[in-house]
Amino acid sequence: MEIERSRATGWVAWVLFGGILLVLLGALHLSLGLVALLRPEFLAGDRADQLTDLSPAALGWLHLVVGVVALIAGPALIRGLDWARAVATGLAVLAALVNFVFLGVYPIWSVIGIVLSGLIAWSVVAHGGEVADAYGS
Repeated sequence: MEIERSRATGWVAWVLFGGILLVLLGALHLSLGLVALLRPEFLAGDRADQLTDLSPAALGWLHLVVGVVALIAGPALIRGLDWARAVATGLAVLAALVNFVFLGVYPIWSVIGIVLSGLIAWSVVAHGGEVADAYGS
């Protein structure tokens, strides 16, 4: 059996990091969604309330949906599937926009989130195909 040389670059690590972050983000959103639905008093009165007029139930369902999408897309991105690249890019752009909105409330975490979201979105768009090549598919 002949071993072929992969054309994957070091940016593949950022794509894989993005997949791992999607899994963690999905778990976090699922947890937060369940808290918002089952114990909404835990989320009441924090600084994020300054920016949203959503009810805890609406916020909970939104977090549940984003969590499920992220949990499904994370392993698929690690596997190099094309649809997962599109979902991951959309979620990264959405995360950057949400972090931009929360800059005044959580400045340090928002900047970190924007930078990570930008790096992951760019690496998935520019080098996401290399992941599939690394698997030989």
